[in-house]
Amino acid sequence: MTDDSKEKLDVKLTFYIGLAFFTTGIAWGLYDTQVNQQLEIYLGFLAFVGFWMALDNIIGVIIQPIMGSVSDNTRSRFGRRTPYIIIGVILSAIFFAIIPTGFGTSFGTLLVWMFLFGISMGFYRSQAVALMPDFVRPHNRSKANAIINLMGGVGAVIAFTLGLVGDSIGFQAVFIIVSVIMVVALLIFLWKVKEVEAYSYKLLHEVEAKEGKKMKQGIEKPKLIESIKDIAKEDDKATLIMLLAIFFWFVGYQGIQSLFTIYATDPNILNQSSGFASFMLNFVAIPFILFAIPAGIIATKMGRRKTIKIGLILMISALIFGALVQKNLIATILALVLAGIGWAMVNVNSITVVWELAPSIEKIGTYTGVYYFFSVLAAILGPSIVGALTDLTGRAFLLINAAIFLIIALVLMFFVKRGEVELSEEEKLRRQKAIQEL
Repeated sequence: MTDDSKEKLDVKLTFYIGLAFFTTGIAWGLYDTQVNQQLEIYLGFLAFVGFWMALDNIIGVIIQPIMGSVSDNTRSRFGRRTPYIIIGVILSAIFFAIIPTGFGTSFGTLLVWMFLFGISMGFYRSQAVALMPDFVRPHNRSKANAIINLMGGVGAVIAFTLGLVGDSIGFQAVFIIVSVIMVVALLIFLWKVKEVEAYSYKLLHEVEAKEGKKMKQGIEKPKLIESIKDIAKEDDKATLIMLLAIFFWFVGYQGIQSLFTIYATDPNILNQSSGFASFMLNFVAIPFILFAIPAGIIATKMGRRKTIKIGLILMISALIFGALVQKNLIATILALVLAGIGWAMVNVNSITVVWELAPSIEKIGTYTGVYYFFSVLAAILGPSIVGALTDLTGRAFLLINAAIFLIIALVLMFFVKRGEVELSEEEKLRRQKAIQEL
């Protein structure tokens, strides 16, 4: 019998598995930078733009848990995740290619394609994430998850870069190109990834064959509202304050991400083309990718909370600097690079603090769920909140308005006094195992 704990991570296979998540990164990257500009033409007010840009998150919150549960209980010759990935990617690619037919022609048509695209993406995103643990043993999942997220980041970088091409060949063509890339990625995925060979799928079949019946999958999860109430009742408010900080910094970040290309194309600010405005977001995405691992190393040396504070200070300083030099393209790019580095320091370490705040191993799953609730809630509300504030103050104040929420988060972080608890070696191992099994 082999020792699973000594089994090495199959990096190539993990890369191929990550192609499913790659399709979401490249699609959302182009969607977020171009659809917002079209909505601004129809609606004018950034608050309304922000609301409709959050449509995908609203759909995702509803459909992704349902589809995740459905796939858990699916059995087919392709596996339990792959059928939904096939259908979801194909439908998403079709509706994504059609989205530009609503550009400058019909607001209603644009909303219909946005809605159908959002449903199609929600149809398979959970499965794209859940497939990796089906193949990868628990002790390798942290490394594998880094590869999966890197694939999503690379997809976004490609999408931002393709924006430059859109200036010359038109965005209808660029949307079609991305759709073709999605389908090609799916074909490579199907060629290289055989879900029926996944160790968890084989084990599931063995157990079901032995018991003579189909196993109902899915762990009973604690109710969200009750979990939040329990956290709010704790004598030490560190966890609640940390969750509020997470909410506020995601509001600021999501506000910029959804509205930046409108800011960059404004004739009175940067006056850039639609394509180059999209490309500029690479100056956030690439530094974030490159600095993600160093951000984790810094946290082990200095502490997670201190690293997060430094990251927030760097982001706030970068946004204020960017607002002061907003008509200078080079200076704005520098501000974006610094913001990307700061975001890596914040985002990489935030969930680890939440995990450490969990009072017991049994509560780690609950705390993870609450963490994602606050971050997704910010993704839904952030674009509208920052957009409404910018409607009141003027487009030139977008970066300052986003910085306000980061400042609130920074102030809250000074009241988080825990998150770096020293554990015994046995407790560390048990906690790490619980985290990897999420």
